[in-house]
Amino acid sequence: MQRRRLGRTNLQVSIIGFGGTWISEINTEEAKKVVRIAFELGINYFDTAKLDGDSEEKMGAALEDVREECIIATKTGSRTESEAYSDIKSSLQRLKTDRLDIIQLHGIDDEKTLKKALSPNGSLEACKQARSEGLVDYIGITGHKPLVLVEAIKTNEFDTVLVPINVVTRQALEELVPLAKSLDVGVAAMKPLSAKTSNLITCLYKPSLSLFSDEPDLKSLLGQDRVSMVQRALRFALAQDIAAAVVGMRSVDEVEVAVDVGNKYRGLTSYEEELFKVKLEEHCRDCGLCLPCPQNLNIPAILRFHMLYEAYNLKNWAKNLYKGLEVGADKCTKCGECKPKCPYNLPIIEMLEKASTNFSDTL
Repeated sequence: MQRRRLGRTNLQVSIIGFGGTWISEINTEEAKKVVRIAFELGINYFDTAKLDGDSEEKMGAALEDVREECIIATKTGSRTESEAYSDIKSSLQRLKTDRLDIIQLHGIDDEKTLKKALSPNGSLEACKQARSEGLVDYIGITGHKPLVLVEAIKTNEFDTVLVPINVVTRQALEELVPLAKSLDVGVAAMKPLSAKTSNLITCLYKPSLSLFSDEPDLKSLLGQDRVSMVQRALRFALAQDIAAAVVGMRSVDEVEVAVDVGNKYRGLTSYEEELFKVKLEEHCRDCGLCLPCPQNLNIPAILRFHMLYEAYNLKNWAKNLYKGLEVGADKCTKCGECKPKCPYNLPIIEMLEKASTNFSDTL
């Protein structure tokens, strides 16, 4: 499988990475089998987290005898130095290794959390201490909000960044990815197969925010069967200026499909390039800074679904997702509190009005 340089770490990572989230949901022997086959088929980049159930234990058991041939990244969700250092030590034990290639600050999604992590007694200090002790080689950061991650990597404290990038989640491509390239920070894409927004729980919505909901709109964009949809979605992610697309996998079949994409990828076809062309400059970036709304509107979600409706022409899927919201756009009172908060100076009230009109037959 093709490998790419992960920024200034100089690590050569497989363009398909293994995300450990879902192996916590299968039994240990099956999980070990899935992870091991991924390795044997050419995946060398494995990403997990303390918060992913028993993913670390299963991954560690599967890779223990080939540890030096793998690149292992895990995360700490703690925000204080002492708790994060304890996380690192525990992760080393669970992963059956004496060294982590990458430790990442997990889920840094707002400026307050970032500030705490960067403070003198914050979690970054624990990562730096672990690095000085030879327990960690590189330090990364993960999150769902590119604006926050932009500020994080500007500090020059982070070697890698993990952020959602997929065919309908492109906010990171606007500023974060180009900045990371200029700073030689390695970029990995998470959620290449899920459109989950930064402030929504996927499971609340029917259909879900998975790109593989059984929706005709999505099939027209990605393909008529699940394998084709996975392949095209992954190809979009790999076409971006990233080192790897980290895919959450829980079966041998899923591994084989993803690996096949990694082995055959040579760029997008001209048809795909045309298919994926979307102008997003006038749409919401899902930063969430417009919240809270006095009327309890989930403004980013409304505008996100409207972007799927308008920019991507995924009208029926967008309408079905919109039905899952508790408060519709029609409840906007035009108070204007949201507008000055938008860093992109978007006409939020007018956008909500348009969404209300387009979604009027769904509620």
